[in-house]
Amino acid sequence: MNRQVKLALIGAGNRGQGIFGQYALDMPHRVKFTAVVEPDKDKREFFAAAHKISPECCFKDIGAFFTNGCKELDGVVIATLEDQRLEPALKSMEKGLHILMEKPMCTNKEDLIRLYDASKDYSNIFIVCHQMRLTPIFRTMKNIIDSKRLGEIVCIQHSENLSYSHMAHSFVRGFFNSSRLTPMLLAKSCHDMDILRYLIGANAKKVASFGSLKYFRKENAPEGAPEFCLDGCQHYHSCPYHVLKLYFDETTDPAYLRQMGIVKDKNQLRELLRKNRFGKCVFQTDNDVVDNQTVQIEFENDVHVSFTMCGHNGTERRMTKISMTNGEIEYDGTRGTLKTWSFEPFLEDTIKVNVNGTHGGGDRAIMDNFIDAIETGDKSILLTPIQKSLEGHLLVFAAEDARAKSEVVDIREFETEIRKSLKK
Repeated sequence: MNRQVKLALIGAGNRGQGIFGQYALDMPHRVKFTAVVEPDKDKREFFAAAHKISPECCFKDIGAFFTNGCKELDGVVIATLEDQRLEPALKSMEKGLHILMEKPMCTNKEDLIRLYDASKDYSNIFIVCHQMRLTPIFRTMKNIIDSKRLGEIVCIQHSENLSYSHMAHSFVRGFFNSSRLTPMLLAKSCHDMDILRYLIGANAKKVASFGSLKYFRKENAPEGAPEFCLDGCQHYHSCPYHVLKLYFDETTDPAYLRQMGIVKDKNQLRELLRKNRFGKCVFQTDNDVVDNQTVQIEFENDVHVSFTMCGHNGTERRMTKISMTNGEIEYDGTRGTLKTWSFEPFLEDTIKVNVNGTHGGGDRAIMDNFIDAIETGDKSILLTPIQKSLEGHLLVFAAEDARAKSEVVDIREFETEIRKSLKK
């Protein structure tokens, strides 16, 4: 495996530049980005310079790229905004390119079915970035489950605990604060819906959900708080969400800054935060995404799941407890360990899983998986093909429908109704 794979990046924002682009810079013997599509001139030029992409292979829109795109491409990485992924995916399939698409695949249930139907017989590689399946933690968990040494799964308690800063940045101030465009389950927890289906090995049957926006509301703003933090907010010392605390600390996530564009220094950052969406008081934005939600799921093999998402936590982590017929698996993301118990013989074991890199090591792993499959031509090694990614996304849309209507939703009936609407 020594051929350098040639890719085009469609969308040079946070993930495109910082994750997929960085992989190519770290692994130049494996992959090179030879073209970039990005409407933002600064981002496009920054990425092109970093990857030494010639000007004729830099495009501001997909129309120009697919009409005049560079030759000899092996594939594309689609990392555009969430509601702009369907068209480049369809056009990439027309060109017969290998595809890695960021999650979520789309922002509405109709486009999900359109994309799935268009891709279900696609002969080339098309994977979705559900990288949790490839992380050391969840691969180890899956291996234990499939070994059957702890019996069969009975029920699962799983939670995604967003840190208070991540909640404020991405889902209150940020680009994922609209429930119409990207509800919380779609923007953040479609990973969880996917991994639950993957671990259980069956499709969801019914779903119910409850959630609300409890805290980040205008009526909870401190008295006299200005619209922008840097307009002299007198509550700086008591507010954990003040921009000087979230964006100027040495531990600030670089991804937060990448979402603001090309930030050259702290002075420029300060000026940006005086007027951009990330500089607003968290109680005075246009957000309506839930900050807490529960989902109850019944799977076709009679496994029952309780999932909780909450955006008010000091440490960002997932927690999972799997009850089985002859044992139990427990994962606490704070410690990074798996604990198992078997009932007969009665044994207790703690497994320390080494984790490096972003998203629990999943970002590097999914790029490795994509490049390996392109190099070898072996699609059987892919862990996140699009054909196996429908159910997790479908569960997200069904759960949101259940929350909105306060009803229990039958998944197959839900899919049937979508298909009927597309025929009208």
